[in-house]
Amino acid sequence: MKILFSLVLIICGITLFTFKSFESSLLDSGFSWTMSKLLPYLTLAIGGILLVYSFIKGFKIKSRIVKLVVGLVLFATPFAVGFVLHPIYQGDFSSEGTEVKESTVKVDEKYDLLIVTIPNCPYCLESITRLKLIKKRNPNIKMLFSVCAEEEQRLSLYRELIAGDFDIALAKDIEASVKLAEGHFPTFVKLKKGLPTYKWSNDQFGAGAIDELEGDLK
Repeated sequence: MKILFSLVLIICGITLFTFKSFESSLLDSGFSWTMSKLLPYLTLAIGGILLVYSFIKGFKIKSRIVKLVVGLVLFATPFAVGFVLHPIYQGDFSSEGTEVKESTVKVDEKYDLLIVTIPNCPYCLESITRLKLIKKRNPNIKMLFSVCAEEEQRLSLYRELIAGDFDIALAKDIEASVKLAEGHFPTFVKLKKGLPTYKWSNDQFGAGAIDELEGDLK
């Protein structure tokens, strides 16, 4: 049991050290976004249980109070440290967005997803990494990164980061796009025949929402 205790301790340590890489490797292996985000935390939680079990079985401690205290610490520590280092934010697992009942925004019918953005938006910049991964997992998806601006030069930074992985263009109707986004940038809009049908704000476009989007594409 002491060997099991040491082995589980090492596994928990590796999981904590490679947390994001673990999540990325699961996504690359075809796991859903929800499971890929959940499994590292689940590994730490199970690790805590196994640490308590192997500690109780492998280490002879007469004091029940000491055994209880150490057991509680061993049980809670892996997940607690994982949560502190990699906190779960409100929208991480979100899937609930808003149905679009009326909008004058229309884009080319080839697109499946419209991303409504504004220039120099840090959240819009951050979304590019996620969008690139969605494109990598779903090569056939057509995405348009639409920037609410009038000058072409406002696209330069976004265009550099996107690097041709998906399309980027100035919004044809800025007023209608801003109204569609309701002031939330970026806003991710599911399209059907070039028309918006459903949308998620940045806080809503979590693992569940992306799983739903990918499910519609299959």
